[in-house]
Amino acid sequence: MPISAISSNIDITPLIPPQPPKPDSVVDVLPKPEEGKDTLFVLLQNMATLKLAVIQWTPEPGDGAGYEAYLQYPNAEIAALAATIVSPAQSNDQKMYEIEQWVQDNITYVSDLENYSTPELWTYPTVTLERRSGDCEDGAFLLHSLALHAGVPSDRLRTYGGIVWADDLGLSTAGHAWTAYRRELDDQWIILDWCYWAQNTPIAERTPMREDYKYVDDYFFVDVKGTTETPYTNRVRYAYVQKGSLLNVRA
Repeated sequence: MPISAISSNIDITPLIPPQPPKPDSVVDVLPKPEEGKDTLFVLLQNMATLKLAVIQWTPEPGDGAGYEAYLQYPNAEIAALAATIVSPAQSNDQKMYEIEQWVQDNITYVSDLENYSTPELWTYPTVTLERRSGDCEDGAFLLHSLALHAGVPSDRLRTYGGIVWADDLGLSTAGHAWTAYRRELDDQWIILDWCYWAQNTPIAERTPMREDYKYVDDYFFVDVKGTTETPYTNRVRYAYVQKGSLLNVRA
């Protein structure tokens, strides 16, 4: 549904001013909803503002390769670790659950500002393992890399960059990265999140990503082939109820 069809009485332009200053953090660019403001307007405004922030903060890999370089595949150190977490005899669904839980249990969420004294820095899985800490994309790339080294087919793995519902922060949305896996049970893409919306629900019971409305939108995904931008092909939606109507909000 085009944005213009969502509500005829909401002026959503301009959502992004030309050449805005680079924010210090994702939270800084997302204002708390103001009293009397339409919630849908705030959500759309935050989505557009955050999309710009994601673009601003997405670094180029130092070796000139695509973002798949952050998966660090193949790598002997990560392969050796993967072999201690899962066994070849396990199904891919079992492997993904064990790997996700290992990352949750062994990697501590620490912001880039605290870890590296910079607002945003993507790190390789071996660096995250050395520090035993990182922010959302660091843990997501590690999880993705461990799965590849455990023998999970590459076409069943993606790491997304986008935004999630952040009601616990008093905000409409917040920037996030997460790994998605196409499970063997039904070939549905599900989310494996090690930090923001971490869960220990069995893989078979996970809600498909297209139905998990905590994940508002995605702007790109990374796999071993490279980076795919998803401005028109994204599958993450936030269901918004307004005046009795269920609307699918798209970026």
